[in-house]
Amino acid sequence: MGKLDPEAFRYPVGMPHSRCMLKLAAARRIVAAMLILLGACASLLAVAGPAAAAVSSSTDKLVLTWAEGGNQLRVTGFGYRARDLVEVRLGSSPIQQTRGDENGRIEVDVPQSLVGTGASGTSIVLAGRSASGAARVLVSAVPPQATGRGPVEVLPWALGALAAVTLGLGARLRRRSGHPVAAPGGYRGRRRLAV
Repeated sequence: MGKLDPEAFRYPVGMPHSRCMLKLAAARRIVAAMLILLGACASLLAVAGPAAAAVSSSTDKLVLTWAEGGNQLRVTGFGYRARDLVEVRLGSSPIQQTRGDENGRIEVDVPQSLVGTGASGTSIVLAGRSASGAARVLVSAVPPQATGRGPVEVLPWALGALAAVTLGLGARLRRRSGHPVAAPGGYRGRRRLAV
């Protein structure tokens, strides 16, 4: 084994060892605090995102959700007679008729052009027959469309920007500290022997 070169481990001239280590420790604390803060924000934003409307099997439920990026209104109703005709209306104007599935579930996608004629809050009506044969009418208001972007869409960009800033600060601190970037002398000596 070769002898290690003590010159490879020297600190910059004029800067004591303890002062250099204090700067490095302070920089590490700042980076750690930034990462903890970003992690806390990311966990809060991940929970705060809008959840998709869950379609349950409740018999008295009419679910309206915007689908296809707000281009269609998905209307889902439960408790109708299996494979029977159900009329879908927007206010008093009929939109279409559809048949339920074998469980009495109705699912219709209404284009935005038809829904756009009625303002937010206009009623959607599903009228048909229940499994017992009685008239079944479910009514709900058209929900408003999302108008803007939420904080969840910005999160990946914020993480990328923080990573770039952290890498830039780390490179700058490394360059300022004056630590040698090359391998210690012992490694250089081994390479010469191998060649």
